[in-house]
Amino acid sequence: MVNPPAAAAGFDSPRIIYVRNSHQLEYFAHSEWVDPPARMLGPLLVTAIAHTGAFGAVVLSPSAATGDLRLDTEIIRLQHEFQTQPSRVRFTLRAILVDNKSRRVLAWREFDSYATATSEGPPGGVAAANRVVQTVLSDMATFCVEAMRTAAVEPAVAPSSLPPTVR
Repeated sequence: MVNPPAAAAGFDSPRIIYVRNSHQLEYFAHSEWVDPPARMLGPLLVTAIAHTGAFGAVVLSPSAATGDLRLDTEIIRLQHEFQTQPSRVRFTLRAILVDNKSRRVLAWREFDSYATATSEGPPGGVAAANRVVQTVLSDMATFCVEAMRTAAVEPAVAPSSLPPTVR
């Protein structure tokens, strides 16, 4: 089960954030995300984890389904930083994997990565954001698989391991 991602204060709107000075968030005047980044991230998390093939099913909550594991995530930052040249986009995501039966935290980690912007305006930042999010999603999916194996949690049977008539 993947809970809808949360976002830290200031990062929970569709406004595209940039930083020129440390600890001072600013917003592009005429450019916004189509939806708040946290809302767009949920389906991407599900896809990244499902593509590992390590889990029987991966679903975004709320759902009628139940699962052995739950992933809680929070966007700590997604910002276009202009303190370096060329500018870059920084994405930090906190992930917490929980055993639903015991409610025990199996593992947690913060993923922090950068991607260089292709240009100094919003389009270059958006392209960099897409790249850095993919990098973090890949790392986060690997983290989930490793955490599950380390904790020795047995996931539901993966569809590829079922007899052909059951698929």
